[in-house]
Amino acid sequence: MAVVAFVSTVLGATIGALANYILAVRRERSERERDSRVHAVEVKRAARLIDLELLKAQSLAGIATNKRYWVPEPDAQISSDVWRQYAVTISAELSYQAWVLVAKAFQAAEHINGSRALQLSGVLRDQPISDDNAQAISVMQTDVIRGREALVPLMT
Repeated sequence: MAVVAFVSTVLGATIGALANYILAVRRERSERERDSRVHAVEVKRAARLIDLELLKAQSLAGIATNKRYWVPEPDAQISSDVWRQYAVTISAELSYQAWVLVAKAFQAAEHINGSRALQLSGVLRDQPISDDNAQAISVMQTDVIRGREALVPLMT
């Protein structure tokens, strides 16, 4: 009788421990999957917000090279804040080559912004953009386009 009680106790404890272990493993897997989903959403959000600023730079450069003037509205200001805020989020998700393209795109965007501010603040404000400046802006625009293309895998 004591043996039966002992075996029942050991068997009950074993079943309880096994059930707790299985639940802990499932909980851990569920938490990993949730963390993975949250991270994927953060990466996609970061890439899309970065892309939005690069799109603005690309559009401004396109107008400057095609129409030969800068859009004067303050809304056309390109902000590097989104880059500073989200660069860390996307850095591990991009290959080194893609990372360099995106970083270079933001440098080009800052140069586009600077070129725009320089012309709009000076005596050249009402003058069309020169051929030389348009060519330089076109090169910057190409860098921005390449950076945007490097972000595509993170946005889909």
